[in-house]
Formats: sequence, structure tokens, C-alpha cells
Amino acid sequence: MRNFTRFLLLIFIFSTVFYANFAVKTDVVFANTLVKYEGEIAHLFTHCLIAYPEIAFRSNNFMRNDYDKDCLTTTEFSNILESLYKKDYILVKISDIYEMKNGQGVKKELLLPKGKKPLIFSFDDVNYDTKKLGRGMVDKIILDNEGNLATFTQNAKNQVSYDNECILILENFIKKHPDFSFNNAKGLLCLTGYDGILGYRTYKTSENRETEIEKVKLVVQKLIQNGWEFASHSYGHYHMSSISEEGFLKDVARWKDEVESLVGKSAIYVYPYGEYEIANEQKQKTTKHLALEKAGFELYLGVGQKYFFGYAPFHIEKSDRVLFMDRYPIDGNNLRKNHKEYKKFFNSYEVYDHKNRIVPFYNE
Repeated sequence: MRNFTRFLLLIFIFSTVFYANFAVKTDVVFANTLVKYEGEIAHLFTHCLIAYPEIAFRSNNFMRNDYDKDCLTTTEFSNILESLYKKDYILVKISDIYEMKNGQGVKKELLLPKGKKPLIFSFDDVNYDTKKLGRGMVDKIILDNEGNLATFTQNAKNQVSYDNECILILENFIKKHPDFSFNNAKGLLCLTGYDGILGYRTYKTSENRETEIEKVKLVVQKLIQNGWEFASHSYGHYHMSSISEEGFLKDVARWKDEVESLVGKSAIYVYPYGEYEIANEQKQKTTKHLALEKAGFELYLGVGQKYFFGYAPFHIEKSDRVLFMDRYPIDGNNLRKNHKEYKKFFNSYEVYDHKNRIVPFYNE
């Protein structure tokens, strides 16, 4: 019996040493295959996923048409990930593609495994605001009893799930395909603050604000540990052209006070509706943009069907331009209308959720 126990112990020691050495060797080989990447850094974005299409698309749901136009189903998101992986895309952190030099955001040299193409995936409005509760999306991101990320939806079952939202689906996909993520990259979560974040009511007038803050901080900590990054999507999700300068300054201050205080310093600003304002016709930076710079934002994200990652706007001096990146919108409307532009990422017809969508796929 003692000999058998010793035998098992030797096997355990050998296997531990073997796998440790294997991991080190794998890292070395991986590092030696890194090459300088020069080309498009694809940036796709979508919103929270439709977790329950049977609820989201029913005729008496007032969010029905908005969901159809602006969101993806879980099936579509999973299909898109499979396609991106097969096409040799690899997730990178947005913080790895730029750096600050002389007070200006500049592109950074990107080293990647040979043959891979960089991809950033961002997710807007990950707040699960109250108007959407019970209407086809999950209610919040939580930690389960073992400290794992999960979703919670209050329904007949008070459902805890691990596969019905972008965060969980992407986490699971990378566990299956670890070579889809570089440097532990996951995605960029773009948050407003007017109704809290991640499903927690953290705004100042919330009755249970302190308790909600305690809970969400644990979730945020886990997300950061897992490689997720955060960006500002403004506090109130305004239209840039309609908000006053005074209102804009208050909006920036509220985001820093109520959201940045929970997720940590963020240097990424995502314009609501893709509507940006940097400089006026007199080639001077506007008061609104200067407020963003003063608040510490360095990289600015918009929305566009064509690739752009560079310095803007073009009508002002080069030294005054800011680092700007457009993002490809991925949702029901764009799957149907812009499928030709997205061929390099996926076949829209093949990823489309024909079973659950209320609008049939059509070719132009």
C-alpha cells in the first residue's frame, strides 16, 4: 500500500513539473512567433444581447422594434465569434493599440502571433436599465456562489445563467479557444450612468445605492481580473448637438463621480449615437471637447461602416488632432442592410437568427 501511495505521489510530482515546463515552453514559443502587425485593427460593436427572443419579439413588447434594429440574439453573437475565429482574428486590448506621447494619443506598435488579425469588440449601454427589465434581456451581471461571472434574470425561476449574454458567451468561447485572445483581452464595456451600471442602481438618488455599490464593485473587480476594460459612453446618453455646454460639463463630471469611481480610471470616450464634436469651423477645439481632454480622455470612438483609426478632424492643425477610431455596428439592421461590407468578418445570412427574428433576412 505504501509503495502504491509513493507511486501515485511520483506521478503527481512528475505531471506537475511536466505541465509547468510545458506551459513555460509554450509561452516561449508563443513569444518567439510575435511579429509586427501592420494593417486594419478591426473594431466591432454591439449592445446587450437578446437573451429571451420569445419575450423580446412578442407583439406587446414596446422595445420589440428597437431590439430588432439595435441588438443581436445570443445565437447570432455565438455564430459571429465562430466566424471571426475561423478567419484568424484575435482579440486585443484597446489599451494595447495606443499610448500617450507629449500629451497626445498616438498609435502604438502592435506585436501579434504570425498570421493573426487584431480585433476589438466593444459593447455599448451595458447598464440593463429599468425600462428593459422583463423585456427579453438579462437583468444584471452577478457573481455566483463560487465567485464566477453569471447573469441574473428575475422571472418564474429567478434564473442564473452562464450563456445568455455577451460577457459570458465570450468568456466561454475563449476557454474553448484560448488562442482567440491575446494578452488576456476580452472586450470593452461602454457604460452610461443615469440608471446605474451592469444592472445595479448606483446613481445618487437610488434608495439602495450603498448596497448596490458594494455588490457591483465585486463584479467590476472580477471583470477587470478577467481582462475586460471599461469606457465612458457619457452619463446621460445625450445627442451631442442638443446638449448645452453647461449640461455637457455636468454630464462629464457626473460620469467621473458616479461611474469612474466604480470602474477605475478610463481614458476611452465613446460618443453616444456616434455623434462627435471636436473642433468648430474656426479650427478651434470646442468647449465640449476640451472638457473631455481635461477629464483625461485620450482615445475617442465613433461609429462608421468604413475603417478609420487615425487623427481627426482633418480641417485643423495636425498637432491639434486627436486619436479617433470608428467602430463597425453589428446588429439586426446592419446584418440585413450592410452584409456586403461585413463579408471580411462573417457571412450575414449564415449568422442571422432566422428562427427568432421578426424581420426576414433580405438581399439588396
